[in-house]
Amino acid sequence: MLPSLVSRAVPALTRSVVPLSAVYARKKSTARQEVKTDPFRWSDEFPNAEYPSNKIFENTRTKEVLSLINKRVPGYSLPKEFYTSLSLFEMDLNYVWRASWLFAGYTIQIKKPGEYFTYEVGSDSVIIIRGDDNVLRAFHNTCRHRGSKVVKSTASTCKTRRLVCPYHQWSYDRSGNLTFAKYMPADFDLSKNGLHKAHVKEVNGLIWVSLTDPLFDFAPGEELISKQIERHGFRDCKIAKSKTYTVNANWKLVYENNRECYHCAVGHPEYVKSNYDLSFTYFRDENGKIVRDVDPSVSEAKKSEILSHIAERTAHWNSIGVECTPNNDFPGEGWYRASRVPLRKGWITESLDGQPVSTIMGTLPDRDMGSLRIHTLPNFWIHASSDYASSARITPISPHVTEIKVDWIVDEDAVEGEDYDLEKLLPFWEATSEQDWNLCEVNHAGVLSSKYQPGRLSDVKELGLEKFIDWYLKTLYRGCYEKVGRDLAKPDLVES
Repeated sequence: MLPSLVSRAVPALTRSVVPLSAVYARKKSTARQEVKTDPFRWSDEFPNAEYPSNKIFENTRTKEVLSLINKRVPGYSLPKEFYTSLSLFEMDLNYVWRASWLFAGYTIQIKKPGEYFTYEVGSDSVIIIRGDDNVLRAFHNTCRHRGSKVVKSTASTCKTRRLVCPYHQWSYDRSGNLTFAKYMPADFDLSKNGLHKAHVKEVNGLIWVSLTDPLFDFAPGEELISKQIERHGFRDCKIAKSKTYTVNANWKLVYENNRECYHCAVGHPEYVKSNYDLSFTYFRDENGKIVRDVDPSVSEAKKSEILSHIAERTAHWNSIGVECTPNNDFPGEGWYRASRVPLRKGWITESLDGQPVSTIMGTLPDRDMGSLRIHTLPNFWIHASSDYASSARITPISPHVTEIKVDWIVDEDAVEGEDYDLEKLLPFWEATSEQDWNLCEVNHAGVLSSKYQPGRLSDVKELGLEKFIDWYLKTLYRGCYEKVGRDLAKPDLVES
């Protein structure tokens, strides 16, 4: 458990808003009218009220969140508020999502200058565009005049010679510079009114953005991911199919589901035929790193077969210059992970029968390249075999709804109907994904129960889930503290 952060009790978050009326009454005893508790919706029906400042609101809400963080017991699921509270959801957006590296899409979506797509997170819309100099850039989709969206939100690739606000036709070039603003005063400086920039990084064809100054250093993640992914050819591929799902579950429940395979035996009949996940249990070594070992319940003959197959494939990949790191840990600051693991003996790819469903991608030297798995928190994972990859990008919509975009990726020269058929390409991850979404919805519905309470996690099957929760809580705390809570670092509020 994190060190105690708040030394006095504070009220728990409600499901939808933070109750500030009591705080307001203490701060402004002369204001006797009953005021609404949502500080973003103060009504002018109380014209004489002296409204509490944002600082009071942020500090109150921050203290409540820090109290909830302390309330969580290690080895147990999160308290209900983390999955259902609107106020906590807003803080997730502000201090976890906006300050993290978010997977946005692929460079193949914007191969030519002027091509762009957008990514929406909460109230933010980001334009990812390729400039005339062939450099990728990301801009907040809000005009510097009066804030209108400059382009319509679109996940599809669009192309433009310039970015023109539809409201008053302020125009920006493809590097985000303001080039035209009619009827502005003589002292108006175009050069100081370009589009607001977002941070953007590209790694071997994959694009990440950060909406504010990121909490995490991108370089260590880039180094690990680049080594693993470079030969898969994601700069020279194409999206064979995309499906967008609306899942009625909190985004954390979606990622928690991804971080454990405790549910796989019954939940994923297709997946367990191709992967060894069920045959392993997990524990922490003396350095606290999560490592795996064959489940003691597995027979000695089966254990020998599994370990010899993994050793053989690992040695082969190392001999041909393909790095193999079959670990289950998130190194460094804990937001990224990349590993390559062998599939079950006889399985070449993650398909219904284990047989290839498309041509080899990139410069991979062999059909049997196992499963490359990359995760970046809080919104992305991908499984890549030698012939195709399937990725998931999750986006929070509300405390109770998450949007998930699933892409199936093949080599750019692969021809549908000749080199691959969607009827064979899609089913494995279509089935596995939809099984997960259903489980997440059932999970969320149960969490809403008045009788829900945090449950004990498995020490040998859910350490990955525990690792995710630990990262989330530390990130939320760090975001609260660094963004709005510096004044909370006082002896009467925070222990040293």
